[in-house]
Formats: sequence, structure tokens, C-alpha cells
Amino acid sequence: MDITWREWLRTSRGRWIIAFCLTTLLSMVLFMPIYYKELLTPRPGILLNDPILNLFTPVDWSSAVFFILGVALAQTIWMYRRSPAVLLTGVMTYCVVNIFRAITMYAVTLEPPVDMILLIDPISEYLVYPQQAFAKDLFFSGHVSTMLAMVFVERNRGWYAVKLFGTALMALFLAWQHVHYTIDLIAAPPITWAAYWGTRHLIRAVGVQKPLE
Repeated sequence: MDITWREWLRTSRGRWIIAFCLTTLLSMVLFMPIYYKELLTPRPGILLNDPILNLFTPVDWSSAVFFILGVALAQTIWMYRRSPAVLLTGVMTYCVVNIFRAITMYAVTLEPPVDMILLIDPISEYLVYPQQAFAKDLFFSGHVSTMLAMVFVERNRGWYAVKLFGTALMALFLAWQHVHYTIDLIAAPPITWAAYWGTRHLIRAVGVQKPLE
């Protein structure tokens, strides 16, 4: 069985993991706008000719993308609200992935596709992304990575399949809307898996996770 939140908080590593997650999330809210405005936006990027995107005439799928993300997030939080090992594996994976993204977006700065339709995200746009910099939030896809973090921690095989299908559908919508290049979407799974793999082994030292049911 999983340990409880009370038992989790009694361990020094458990408290450290929670502190890391809270610090990272707060730093994203406070410092990412500066990162986008001062570092990423002025930096010249590479404009790619993506033959996959050229197959699609851009369509705005913002509502569908955030419906998929919202349902997956609500299901994960509700189902695993009493399972700190599962929930914190997902949160810490998300945090590590976003640290990676801050590095890769600067190291591999891309100019947005010329016919991109901006993804309307009222939550992250208000908290993290300044409007003028959102278009260069490219390599690699944060939305696909967030979905995959919830896929990887999912124990129930039925929900695992639903989330995996939702992730594939979201990737299709993002490509269709020309929000991301194909390389942004392809790079997200292996990077997210690497973050999840390291996080899972760290968290298993605190709490026990059951296999998929």
C-alpha cells in the first residue's frame, strides 16, 4: 500500500521533494515572464520548413486542447489525491521537464511557423507567458509533456489508454494548428520519460507505488 500524506511528511526526503516542487512551480510563475521577455523573445531563432505541417491548413483547436488537458488533470488529482507517491511523481516530473524546456528553448530557439494560430490558454498566459512571447514556446512541446507526465503515473489500464489516446489527439491538434513543429512533438516523449524515470526512482525511496491495475 501507498504511504499516507502524514507518513510522507515525516520523511526528510519526502519534505525535500515537496519543497522542490513548490519552489519550482513558484519560480515558473515569478521568473518565466522575465525569461520569455528578456532572453527568449529577442534571441534570433531558426525558421523550419516542416513538411508535416504543410499537410494541414491551420485550424484553431485551442478549446479541444485545453479540454483534454483539463479532464486529464482533474482525473489525476482526484484519483490520486490520497496517494502522495503517485501525485508527487507526476508533479516532480512536470517540474523537471519544465527545467529542461527552459534550457532547450534557449539552446534550440525556433521561430514560430509563419501561419501559426496562437494557442489560447487563459491560465498559463495570465500566470506565466507574456502574450508577445508565447509564440516562441516551441522546443519541446510543454502540453504534450504535461499529458505524458500524467500518462506515465497512471496505474489504471483503462485510464492509461484514455490518456494516451488524448495525448496523441492533442499532438495532432497542435500540429494542425501549427502551434508546434513536428520535432517539438517528437522530442517531448523521450525527454519526459527520462524525467519520469529519474523522478520515479527518487520517489520510490519514500513511497511505494503499485503497478497498473
